[in-house]
Parts: sequence; structure tokens; C-alpha cells
Amino acid sequence: MGDSIFANEARITPRSTVYELCPVLASSLALVARATRVNSRSRAFARDRTLQLLIAALVAAGAAAGMTQREVARKMGTTKSAICRLESGVCTRPTLSTIQKYALAVGARVEVRVRTRR
Repeated sequence: MGDSIFANEARITPRSTVYELCPVLASSLALVARATRVNSRSRAFARDRTLQLLIAALVAAGAAAGMTQREVARKMGTTKSAICRLESGVCTRPTLSTIQKYALAVGARVEVRVRTRR
């Protein structure tokens, strides 16, 4: 599976199905999908499947670590409402720095790769 989008604990490829990854990830993606339908400001997030998968993987890592949004926020030095917005995709797109801080807070890591098409 050489065409990985990003790597965390689990390998996620463009051909992976959500249900193969884990039920928490599937649940997170369902919540994101519902939130994007409700809020018109999140249309860009709704169209960005890679970002959706990344955020869902981070939420799943937090759930696997048994952490609440409040605990993640405390470790990141932010508020619970900011974590809620990040997880739901309600407002703006998160920066790479924010994604990395979230991953560190939940005991995960984010790897970014660029691959050329052949």
C-alpha cells in the first residue's frame, strides 16, 4: 500500500473503507458528515476528503486514549469549544501546527508525505 495519504497508528489509503479502519473512525466521519450538512460555512471541509480522514483519525486516537475534548484542550492550551469546532469542521480549516498539537496531546503523531504521480 504505497500510496498512503498519511500515517498514524493505522494505515489509511485511498482504497481503505472507513469500516475497515475502526468503528470510532466511522462514527467520527458520520458526525463530520452531519455537521457539514448543517453548517454552510464548512462546505470546503466537506469537499476535502483527506482533511476529513485526518481529523477523524485524530478523534479516533483521542477516543482510543480515553481522552475527552476538555482533556485534549487542556493539553493543547486551548478551550473545549475550540476542540469541538476543530473536530466538527464547523469553522475554519485547521493549520498543520494545530493538527500536530492535537496529535501530540492524544499521544499520536502525524506524518505528511508528498508523492509524485508516475
